[in-house]
Amino acid sequence: MGFTRSVTITFLSNLFLFFLSIITTTVLSRVLGPGGKGVVDVANNFLSFATLILGMGLAASNVFYLGKNRGNLDEVIGNNMLVAALGFIVLVPFYFLNAHYQFQFLRGVTNLQMLAVLITVPFINFKAAMVNVLLGLQDYVEYNRINVMDRILTLILLVAFLLMVISPSSAILATLLGTIIISIWQIYLLVQKRGYSPALNYSLLIDMLGYGLKAQLGNIIQRLNYRLDVFIVNYFLPISQVGIYGVAVALGETLWGVSGSIATIIFPIASASTDKKEMYTFTNQVTRISFTLIASFSVILALISRPLIILWFGQSFAQSSDALLWLLPGVCIFSVSNILANYLAGVGLVEKNIYSSIISGVVTILLDFALIPRIGINGAALATTLSYITFTVTTLFFYTRYTQSRWQDVLIIKGSDLGLIKEAIKRKLNR
Repeated sequence: MGFTRSVTITFLSNLFLFFLSIITTTVLSRVLGPGGKGVVDVANNFLSFATLILGMGLAASNVFYLGKNRGNLDEVIGNNMLVAALGFIVLVPFYFLNAHYQFQFLRGVTNLQMLAVLITVPFINFKAAMVNVLLGLQDYVEYNRINVMDRILTLILLVAFLLMVISPSSAILATLLGTIIISIWQIYLLVQKRGYSPALNYSLLIDMLGYGLKAQLGNIIQRLNYRLDVFIVNYFLPISQVGIYGVAVALGETLWGVSGSIATIIFPIASASTDKKEMYTFTNQVTRISFTLIASFSVILALISRPLIILWFGQSFAQSSDALLWLLPGVCIFSVSNILANYLAGVGLVEKNIYSSIISGVVTILLDFALIPRIGINGAALATTLSYITFTVTTLFFYTRYTQSRWQDVLIIKGSDLGLIKEAIKRKLNR
């Protein structure tokens, strides 16, 4: 399948996922209010960190190693099953520690809710690993189909559970049940329908963990860059502020649909590519086109943000618009590193992403603790924007040094790019 078609399918899938995400956020906001949504946001934030840490980077390893050699497919699947199962053992002590000490950054999440979140973690890791197996095989149609099925199923379960009980627990249980169902479907798809036979290969597992842990270290630090603020907001401010801030984050990150779609495809292609110059020339072009599009969308979103939020989520979330305005510059600029970091990972330079993540992580922590107690969620948004800018600048530095590209080639759109866009639109219209 060609790059343009692959990106188009992935982008349309991400666009649909965006609408599902907005519907989900709207349902939670309207039904649970800022306080209830804040509990769900804190629980989901912890879920995000736990899955990232215990996933051991195998999702990225799947793409990298299958891009190099598809003959290891059975062993890759088996190794992922083993690591996901071991996650249950690691999470048991954390449950009892939190039940005893009631960690402040998880304030508002009950012990039963935390238990449901912890059970969800290994299933999400398995689901993410198997989806990335499809990505490593460059089966973009099935990859996107499962992502869409997953989000639709979770939304349906969320509405059904909320109709029975209006509580944050309903949202948490909907995620758990939806993840289990999708995981079972993936086993059926890969093992029963496609006939793969999971097997263990400890030598390959060590290699996968070696690559994955390097990639994951950068991902963990980067996740801290744009999710740590949720815990700090919960620590210093009322939990309702977490819910209000979550709306701003959800709207801002929807702009990554374009760059995220491209980054998803760049990773496996870069892993399998043998022509370095052709690959980075192509990456430069799609990055500057993506950046121009997202910058344009950012301006539009900034202009309509306040009436949009009040109309869609309710007057109680009006404060989200101010935080969104502080977030948008960072979200826009980060779209560049979203693509470039995946290129670096695809060519095996994951340590460069780690360096960028560490530098921007320090910026995040310092600014979050300095700004959130003083100016609330606007401080969290400003800290995130400055962190995103820091990450992008360092990633751009490593990328241009490796590829010998100029920064102008990556960021500034050219007349030839506009010509290509016009021709692509004409071809689609003619069809």
